Amino acid sequence: NSMVLGPDAEPGTPEFDLFVKELRKELTIKCGQRCTAVRRAMVPETRVEAVRDALKAQLDRVSIGDPAVDGVRMGALAGLDQRTEVESAVAKLMQEAELLYTVDAPVWVGADADKGAFYAPRLLAQSSPLTAERVHEVEPFGPVTTLLPYGSLDDAISLVHKGKGSLCCSIATGDSAVARKF
Repeated sequence: NSMVLGPDAEPGTPEFDLFVKELRKELTIKCGQRCTAVRRAMVPETRVEAVRDALKAQLDRVSIGDPAVDGVRMGALAGLDQRTEVESAVAKLMQEAELLYTVDAPVWVGADADKGAFYAPRLLAQSSPLTAERVHEVEPFGPVTTLLPYGSLDDAISLVHKGKGSLCCSIATGDSAVARKF
C-alpha cells in the first residue's frame, strides 16, 4: 500500500502536515500490522529530508511498551515469530535501501524486551525507486515504511503501479488538477 505527497504539499501546508501525521499513524497503530498499512511513501525528491525530520519529531514522542500503561501509544508485534519475520523483511529491503530513522535506544515502557515482541518503527529510503525491485515486492508486516523520492507526478504514478496489487493508495495534495491526474 502506498501514500503520495503531492508536488504542491510543502512543509507548513495542511497537506504536508496531514501526510506526516498519517504516516506516523500507519507505523504505530497496531504496530504497523494492518493489511492496509502504508509500506511505500512517495515523496517529491526535494522533500525527503523534510518528511524524515517531521516524521522523526512525531515518532520520537511515541511511547512504546505495554499498552496497559498510561501514555503508551504503541505495543508489540503479534509474537516473537512475527518480529523475526519483520527483521528478515527489513534485512531484504536494506539490500537496496538505507535506514533513515529508528529509535536509537528504545525504552520499552512497562515491558520486558526479551519477552515481548517489541519492534521500534523504521523509516527507510530507496534512492532509485523506479529501478529498484525489493521495495515493491517485500512487505514487512510491522512498523516499517520506505520513502521513495520522485521527480514528476508521472514518476509517482509509475511507482504506485509497481506495488503489484496494493489494497489502497492515497495522495495528500491541495491541487485539484494534481488529484485529477493522479
